[in-house]
Amino acid sequence: MKPKFVNCYLVTCLLILTASQTTTGKEIGTLEERVRERTLDNGLKVVVVERHAAPVFFTLVSFRVGASHESPDHSGLSHFLEHMLFKGTKTIGTTDYAKEVPILAELESVAAEIKDIRITLKPWRCDLFDEYVTGLKSELPPEVWDVIGADEAAGWRTVLDQLPRDIARLPEEWTRTEWLLADRRHNYWSLYARMLEYRARMAELMAQQREYINQNEFSRIYSTHGSRIINASTGYDHTTYMVGLPSNCLELWMFIESDRFRNPVFREFYSEREVVMEEKRMRENNPDGLIYQSLFCTAFRAHPYGRPILGWMSDIRLTNRTDIEEHWGRFYAPNNCQLTIVGDVDANKVFKLANKYFGSWEPSKVADEVKVVEPEQNGERRIEVEHDAEPRFVIGYHVPVAPHPDAYAIAMIDQVLSVGKTSRLYRSIFVEQGLTASSPGVAIEPADRYPNLFTIHATPKSPHTTTEVETALLTEIEKLKDQPVDERELERARNRFKMHQLNRMSNNYWLAFTLSSGFVNRGDWRSITDDFNRLMEVTQEDIQRVATKYFTARNRTVATLVKPGARAEAFGTGKGELQ
Repeated sequence: MKPKFVNCYLVTCLLILTASQTTTGKEIGTLEERVRERTLDNGLKVVVVERHAAPVFFTLVSFRVGASHESPDHSGLSHFLEHMLFKGTKTIGTTDYAKEVPILAELESVAAEIKDIRITLKPWRCDLFDEYVTGLKSELPPEVWDVIGADEAAGWRTVLDQLPRDIARLPEEWTRTEWLLADRRHNYWSLYARMLEYRARMAELMAQQREYINQNEFSRIYSTHGSRIINASTGYDHTTYMVGLPSNCLELWMFIESDRFRNPVFREFYSEREVVMEEKRMRENNPDGLIYQSLFCTAFRAHPYGRPILGWMSDIRLTNRTDIEEHWGRFYAPNNCQLTIVGDVDANKVFKLANKYFGSWEPSKVADEVKVVEPEQNGERRIEVEHDAEPRFVIGYHVPVAPHPDAYAIAMIDQVLSVGKTSRLYRSIFVEQGLTASSPGVAIEPADRYPNLFTIHATPKSPHTTTEVETALLTEIEKLKDQPVDERELERARNRFKMHQLNRMSNNYWLAFTLSSGFVNRGDWRSITDDFNRLMEVTQEDIQRVATKYFTARNRTVATLVKPGARAEAFGTGKGELQ
């Protein structure tokens, strides 16, 4: 039976969450009444909520593009582009853009040559030759490095001077394998030497370009004007750029952001590529990041949710500035974007300035829907990941996303299992049985636009094992199928979710993110109120039915992190879905 208080409570909730800390009576109303919006002729959506309690505003520029929209052989473009859109424009970040242009052109020509050679050499041969060159570098005396200093080009020239051009002088194990160094089509060692020459030239060009670059000018302008936050994020289905500023900086923000997205210059690209690669290494060395990516790769075999947002290292290494420019031109258009502004602003002024600064931005044809559908999983999948960290594991079940009717019961199961100290996993696994170092966590991930995973992660507390904890967790899952959730427990879950929403929307930052999420996931911010209503209507029967339907062994993927040399215990047998 559906709770009778839902619609009445929803009105009250939205009255509160959109109020501006009890200022004037005019600022009280439902979400639909408080949100002002305008769609420009070029398709750009502008969403505004006025809140005049403090002289500040928070903004998001959100695009419906992320890692899901990249081709299978060119991952990581959206995240890389996030980095590059802080590098300035034709007027910001440069002392003389006209002098940068020829340098940028030659840089790209040299980078294309390096890319072609790397592809011809194959990764394994590049790694072998790179290791040899690293050895040559280590043999150079300290006084040589003192002379080279920070001059990267001089470093490469010095290495080239030491590089044997006669194949006979190379390691004997190489010369015994002639095809390693040359075959009928290529002299691979000569190609590699040429690639190092190109790398020296690239270093020279980058040094020349630095003479015309004002590094971090973009952030410095905002900081000078009192910004509280300057950041960005990339997901599978979105890229979002955020800034918080004093209310008298609205037109400054409009000017800078319109310039940033209409006239970006991806300067310092090849030095930033090294930064992105290091970020990738750090992510791969993080046990939680490693196990989750292993889970996604195993659970998603067709859908791009199985690829890492940062991309594969091999793709990052071969990414050129031209690739990023093409990705930007394809997806970063006004008809694929929403501006969200919450705070001490006048909506009419926002719309007027948006038309002034963004109105001439040309729209384009954006194919923003991923058409690949993940096939139904027909058997449990398990993967072990070795890493020098404490054992842990993640269970994932394929589930639908809103507005699929089952998605709301799945979200309520999340509340019942894991949210708060009265939740089932906190009380049973963490407190009563003492199996874990902290309460097991539940999430619905990795994104919200396409069917995803209901995940449960846990770290056993010594001396307990991953097998013990997994058995206990699956027992809790079975209880959802065997007996209805108590109505009082369900009401507590509803109330926790309501409070969570109130807390999120009581400040400009989270309200803006909530309005933006409706756009990036479903194309319309209004979906957040639809989802709220539907979630409140979930019944005991819905939860039992959905748990039985989706939480099955054949629909389950488990990733377990083990220490190097160790093996996870064979998973024991039991009853029902525990087998």
